[in-house]
Amino acid sequence: MIPEPHMTSFDPAPLRPTLLFVDDDEKILRAFARLFRGSAIEVHTAHGAAAGLEILERQPVQVVVSDLAMPEVSGSNFLRQVRDRWPDRIRILLTGEPGIDAAVEAVNQAEVYRLATKPWNNEELRATIEQALDYYVLQTEMARLARESEAQSRSLCITNSELLELNQKLRGETRRRRAELSEKQSELRQTQLGILRALAEAVDAHDPYTRGHSERVAVYASKIARELKSETDFIERIYIAGLLHDVGKIGIADSVINKPGPLTPEEYARVQEHPEIGARILAPIPFLQDVVPCVRHHHEWYDGSSRGYPARLRESEIPLPSRIILVADTVEAMSSSRPYRAGLPLWRVTEEVRNCRGTQFDPAIADAFLRIIDREGERFIERANRFDLEEFLSEDRFGR
Repeated sequence: MIPEPHMTSFDPAPLRPTLLFVDDDEKILRAFARLFRGSAIEVHTAHGAAAGLEILERQPVQVVVSDLAMPEVSGSNFLRQVRDRWPDRIRILLTGEPGIDAAVEAVNQAEVYRLATKPWNNEELRATIEQALDYYVLQTEMARLARESEAQSRSLCITNSELLELNQKLRGETRRRRAELSEKQSELRQTQLGILRALAEAVDAHDPYTRGHSERVAVYASKIARELKSETDFIERIYIAGLLHDVGKIGIADSVINKPGPLTPEEYARVQEHPEIGARILAPIPFLQDVVPCVRHHHEWYDGSSRGYPARLRESEIPLPSRIILVADTVEAMSSSRPYRAGLPLWRVTEEVRNCRGTQFDPAIADAFLRIIDREGERFIERANRFDLEEFLSEDRFGR
């Protein structure tokens, strides 16, 4: 699910790993240069996007790191130009303003490899850049092997036995390189999840009482999906949709989101817009296309009631992930404390789910949740700080 940089128009890998830092602050550029002083990595710095493009025209740069907030051309726009002109260059965006707009623009427009934040940790930033350089080399090698294999297979000056031996060697090398590339892609996948978690945390940060809400909904929804014996790819999609289900609340005024009492009809109507807002935010991002309808319809009621929104869909018209997220979202909301009420005990939560089975909730999904509670009890709603998705999915691959 993680977007990869285009694997076309590769230049031969330079003998020395080379990177470019672009920022409008000379002090920051000097700090970057010091970070790699004495290493084997050749460092170029550029004061702004125009200077960065000039360096790329004449230097075989492999990795480009750009600040987001630059006065003439933003970092996202600069890296988009880099992507268009040199698609093989690995792109990293550095920002002191982590949030939904920066992350969405960076992932969608520039197809960044990583989104790093200021102030940075020197060791973490060095490790990120070294991984990016490794990934560039792997891509280049894969492209080279593919070209060699094609060229040799077309050659008329080689015997069949020699061609067979060469192809076998190439296949072995290709398998080895693919294994290495697969490992790097796994790292990229973790980066994507990190960015998506940052989006969810940006929304939850609007209200201290809901901090961690999106992560918990994602965890609950993943557990319900597994109880329904879903495939691991579907469970991963459920987790991502759960993380992002409330992303549209970024467009709702804090005075409404944080109101400590009942909402007026006008305020409630405004809150009801958040699924559509969230869908619009996510729609331009290619790797989230299958998540968009899940976010848009996670407040539809199973019976098609007018209490559901935004489209008053019913039963199978509602995407299955949306039906799962609705149960998970409601359970998390009921079991968590708010300024105007304490969280409900688990027995009350399960009673409400049972009572709303067939009206608000899909009966099969409500039943799956109730089966989990029968087995796990209070453990189901434990407030874990982080959920290891890889470990959770591995249980599906190797036996639950």
